[in-house]
Amino acid sequence: MGIHRFLLPALLAGAVLQPTGVQGAGYGIYEQGVAVLGMAGAGTASVHDPSAVFFNPAAMSWLSGAQIHAGGTALTTNTSFAGTNPYPGYGVTEEMRRQTFFPPTLYATRRYNDRWSMGVGINSPFGLGVDWQDPERFTGRYIVTRADLRAINGAVNWAYRVTPQLSLAAGGNILFAQVDLRRRVLVPSPGGGGGQVDVASVRLHSDYDPGYGWNAAVSYAPVPEWRLGAAYRGKIVVDTEGDAEFTQIPTGDPVFDAGVAATLPPDQGVSTVLRFPAIWSAGIAWLPAGTWTVEGAVVFTEWSLFRDLPLRFKQTPANDETIVEDYRDTFAFRFGAEHRLPAFTYRFGYYFEQAAAPAPSVTPLLPDAARNGATVGLGLPLDAGKRWQLDLYDLALFVDRRGTEGRERDGFDGEYKSFINAFGAGLTYRFQPPGEQ
Repeated sequence: MGIHRFLLPALLAGAVLQPTGVQGAGYGIYEQGVAVLGMAGAGTASVHDPSAVFFNPAAMSWLSGAQIHAGGTALTTNTSFAGTNPYPGYGVTEEMRRQTFFPPTLYATRRYNDRWSMGVGINSPFGLGVDWQDPERFTGRYIVTRADLRAINGAVNWAYRVTPQLSLAAGGNILFAQVDLRRRVLVPSPGGGGGQVDVASVRLHSDYDPGYGWNAAVSYAPVPEWRLGAAYRGKIVVDTEGDAEFTQIPTGDPVFDAGVAATLPPDQGVSTVLRFPAIWSAGIAWLPAGTWTVEGAVVFTEWSLFRDLPLRFKQTPANDETIVEDYRDTFAFRFGAEHRLPAFTYRFGYYFEQAAAPAPSVTPLLPDAARNGATVGLGLPLDAGKRWQLDLYDLALFVDRRGTEGRERDGFDGEYKSFINAFGAGLTYRFQPPGEQ
């Protein structure tokens, strides 16, 4: 299998097909492998399919022959907002458009001999999709009406089996990211009375620009019944450039509109910095009787990297802006189990993940909150030789209600409520039957 020829065309295809999404704390998407997600993402120690490229590259040493996996998840989001005083006030309710996103995954691994293995992958570990209903009247439209963050990541990893029990891995990532932000400009109404009127819509959108990172991992199986694993995916910082478009919205008052036109910035270039945090994970798995796998894993994300979102305008630096975020590092605790039967495999799991955003950064752009997730999964061999494997999972994600505590930086206070459902499917093909080297 020419695995070294796999990455570039797949990365180009992923850049075209990859959608935005929103799932993990902040703008992280941990849904990167169907079988592992059936166990609530507890796979750092026990992952046993090509999604090891993401969850623990060192585990590629335990995979036989050459394997390829293609899959994805449908993420459906529901978010609402209830205002508090002083603005937008009690009784004000808003809804985000119900959206479904489809982050794809594509992995291939090859074990060359008793020592060396290699894997490549395409996935979308970060993303954001925000689209508030009725942007003409949405009370938070001066902050954001719509936002898309698209990120497509390509990874190449090598694993080396130091001893029959110990494997080490290292590799690199190239991530292409694009951002699109839209909002309105409001000013006091020309008629007075304390009202405000929309005078312009603003769109800031960037090109796809690359950033680079690295990976390291270890997998250790001291005895057949136990396996330990740890993995690190380094931070990636993307400096990106794009365009800022300012479109005036006429109010019907010619004198007022002329004044707005005179002060509205021209369309121009804009730049920003997108930050994608490092992720540490560690897990321990118990494999009793050879048919069960039970794992507990902890995932630590360095969200403190996301300090702000700077916006720098090429022609009118007076309009430069820095959106402060000051995110905090977070832990996620993941627990899952898998039972392998002759005809099928079933899985289940639970996880809890902390919120990354402090109360002042809980905004219509990123209404972040802690979450609890429950998952179930199913694995079905599709042929007698078990070369083909179909995996399915479903996740119900219960996001905590999160209020701004009267401290939102732009004066938009209230409480957010969200629920997310994820359904994923993946197909794995093994060029050799399981167990053959």
